[in-house]
Amino acid sequence: MRPVVKSVKGKSEGHYKPWGDAKPELIGEIGSFCSYCEKQVTRSSLHIEHIKGRKVTNKEGELIYADLCYDWNNFLLACSNCNSTKSNKDIALTNPFLPHQNNLIHFIEIDSEGRVVIKSGIAQDKLSKVQAFMDLVGLDRLPGHPDYSEKDDRWQSRLEARDLAQRQFSKYNSTPRSTDIENIVSLSKEKGFFSVWYYQFSNHPEVLDALINGYIIDGAKKIPFMGTHTGSFEAPTFMTVERM
Repeated sequence: MRPVVKSVKGKSEGHYKPWGDAKPELIGEIGSFCSYCEKQVTRSSLHIEHIKGRKVTNKEGELIYADLCYDWNNFLLACSNCNSTKSNKDIALTNPFLPHQNNLIHFIEIDSEGRVVIKSGIAQDKLSKVQAFMDLVGLDRLPGHPDYSEKDDRWQSRLEARDLAQRQFSKYNSTPRSTDIENIVSLSKEKGFFSVWYYQFSNHPEVLDALINGYIIDGAKKIPFMGTHTGSFEAPTFMTVERM
């Protein structure tokens, strides 16, 4: 999954009441994508996601993280499916890797059938935390999974992105070439699912560069996935893209 980075704010400047007031700024920093499944979501449908859930309670029924309810540093963005699946789970119990703290792109990939899977060969201490992240929002749920719901369209949206990425890959490798980096990146931003595009074009560093760092066209810098933590990847330079 895409590793994201956002600003850290102090107690006074990072207090948003209501928390919905933080949405425009969050979108400006990390884009209009679910921080968990990577789906592109309209601004009106994106949820402010409380990393440490605002309704998590202890054995006595008392709210554990009430003091973080309006805290910017406790916010990410989520689609309705990820938000509802995560619900009131207490991350302190499972200690999952999280997209704003860990380089999940190194542990999770999209397989040939468009499924979200954990990479092989991961050390046990990291494996449990990666699995905890998968379970947190049910990233592996699709028809046939015991917890799958027909209201969950993440798998279908991911398949659509994969099919589009595959078509663009074929066009990019055709002779003559019938697409370009600008078009690929524009479509990836429109469909979301950064990891789908990242793995599809894994052998084309110039495309990865544009996806991760952005590209320059007509003298202007374009960044499709705002808030991508570039330090999680090798640091290529910005590409200057010529129109076809």
